[in-house]
Amino acid sequence: MLARDTDWRQGDLLTYEAAAALGLVGATDQGHRAIVITHDCDLPHVSEHCVEVIVAELVVKDPKPDPQLSYAKNPRRLHLAYEGADAAPLILELRHGDRRSVPKGDFAERAVKDNSLALPVDAKRALKQWLAARYGRPAFPNAFEERLRKLSGKRTVEQLIAKILEPDAKYLVGLFFDLGEQRGAEAVEGEPYALSMSVVYDATEGGTNARLSAERVAGQLRELFEKTYGKPDVATEIALDACEAVADTHLTLANLRRVDQWRLEYISLRDDDQGGFFPVGEIPS
Repeated sequence: MLARDTDWRQGDLLTYEAAAALGLVGATDQGHRAIVITHDCDLPHVSEHCVEVIVAELVVKDPKPDPQLSYAKNPRRLHLAYEGADAAPLILELRHGDRRSVPKGDFAERAVKDNSLALPVDAKRALKQWLAARYGRPAFPNAFEERLRKLSGKRTVEQLIAKILEPDAKYLVGLFFDLGEQRGAEAVEGEPYALSMSVVYDATEGGTNARLSAERVAGQLRELFEKTYGKPDVATEIALDACEAVADTHLTLANLRRVDQWRLEYISLRDDDQGGFFPVGEIPS
């Protein structure tokens, strides 16, 4: 069994040989890697009888993570970049459907850590957020989500939101909705949802480019909502009271307790199409 002095941590990679010995990958399979996803504290805990891993697929088509699949933006798929001292980053794609449970006795006997590759701190934080978001992502009122599916031209509003967000995804942390007192209410016909949106950008890493991108996105979203639902004073479905670009450094805990991060659930159910999906999870990393 794993003792309390184990050096295994969430996000660690198994060697090819160890993953094959545990039956997680084929003996000659060089296209997949096994990643530990059990929480650090649970690895040595006596009440936990298995170690959870995800068998991730090696991404060879691009040397960088896909912006739409990075930082927990998609609830079902995630790109992680493992770094080595003398090699290019190893890009792996994780899917929740590829989780496996390994009995702790077997893991302790056969698992070997790949010490040639490590997961950077920010990437490990993204992994934690992605794992947590599977069960913690918010649910909006059915009536509100139905109104977001209203056609605006040939596409629904939620599809057009995705189209607006996609080009600037690498600069954005999340899109947050504030429904105020209507957060859990099913509005009747003719009663509009009063909505405020925050386009949160990465001020530390993105700087001026991120701010300009977020401001551009906010402007396009305002235009979309006014075109589809009308100005706030006449809207009968969704009245967009505010849509602003907000630096992540200005987002307080009080803000986060009031708002919910929005997701495109219809895309999250289509694993073969990543296009246009945007963040999940209530609190940004």
